[in-house]
Amino acid sequence: MNIPFNGLFAAVQSNRIDVAISSINVTNKRLESVSFTQPYYDSDQSLTVLSNSKIKGLGDLKEEIVAVDTGSTGDIWATNNQGKYQFGEIRRYEGLAPAMLDLVIGRTAGYISDIPALLYYTKDKPNINVVEKIHTGGKYSMMLNKNNLLIQSINKEITAMKLDGSMNELHKKWFGQAADSESSTISVMDIPELSKSFDLSLSETFLNKRVFIETYPMLLTGLLVTIQLGLMSIILGLCWGLILSLTGLYGSRPLNLLVKFYVNIFRSIPLLVFLVIVFYAFPFFGVKLSPFNAALFSLVIVSGAYFSEIFRSGIEAIPKGQFEAAQALGLSHYNTMVDVVLPQALKIVIPSLTNNCINVLKDTALASIVALPDLLKQATQAQAISANPTPLIVAAVIYLIILLPMILWVTRLENNYSSKG
Repeated sequence: MNIPFNGLFAAVQSNRIDVAISSINVTNKRLESVSFTQPYYDSDQSLTVLSNSKIKGLGDLKEEIVAVDTGSTGDIWATNNQGKYQFGEIRRYEGLAPAMLDLVIGRTAGYISDIPALLYYTKDKPNINVVEKIHTGGKYSMMLNKNNLLIQSINKEITAMKLDGSMNELHKKWFGQAADSESSTISVMDIPELSKSFDLSLSETFLNKRVFIETYPMLLTGLLVTIQLGLMSIILGLCWGLILSLTGLYGSRPLNLLVKFYVNIFRSIPLLVFLVIVFYAFPFFGVKLSPFNAALFSLVIVSGAYFSEIFRSGIEAIPKGQFEAAQALGLSHYNTMVDVVLPQALKIVIPSLTNNCINVLKDTALASIVALPDLLKQATQAQAISANPTPLIVAAVIYLIILLPMILWVTRLENNYSSKG
């Protein structure tokens, strides 16, 4: 089963998978929530840049954007050393592929991740180079749920592979040389001991007070980004939708057809697909948007199509007699729309508009896919670093606190209009 790195911990803890095999380093914090076999590979981090880049090492990354994998050892190291090297921003991606794509595009200056994966990835790519090894003393191990009985049998197999040399043969196959005699690839080691604070209770797994206290500042930072993105998307989406609606209703025939085409297209394209196109494809045409601007642009463009249809239905619901009365009073077309039609139309479509605003606010969570540090992104990062799902549970509660009152209000509005109708 192929699962993103930051999802491995929750998958193991919920028993969706029995064993996680990836570039997973053993840390004391992770030992509080999961168990590990004996290590089988010593791994450090590395800095990868474009071959023609001015960046030759970590010292050149001052005020630059650095890419890492969400919740990885590289993420932890970069976060702990951001002040030392004065990184301008740490941008977190869901794996090597999107991080490398942004590096090639030029949106990030360097990528910090596990050295074996990057050496293998870059060996046939002359435009990308690993320029510096970052010593972290990391050791790869297989991860299992707490007290999983498989750990003993798996550990015996790892020991056997080390003793008969087959583990070293794998090292030669993939890295072109034998492992160091003192490395964990050769040396038989003990199973890492679980932390003394290890607790098997359900509450400590999903509602861990200590993890919440440690990670809530990250969640609050993400919440502010989510609110900012949501409010700006709603306001601009409403304005864009109203412009589209009025253009479609009262514009020339070509404009009317163009608006219909636009609305049909963007109501058909999934927002996530459009967001990925905007963020990763637009740079090849010379348009490089930041994660926030890419998310804002995508939300406005797509939500505007839906808002347009809502406004159109409200305007068309106004009786023709209202238009005729305005003309009889000598009102201009502009005053007719502003003073007579739109106030009545808005009153009709308030429930639909509010419902769509809620959908836009929920859709902001999709922005995490383009490395925007919104509430969901910060929660997944905190969950991966702490190896505990508590941050995700807290994020879900925050979304509920924000959205549930709005949903109840919309339901009340709909009931009020139904009773009046």
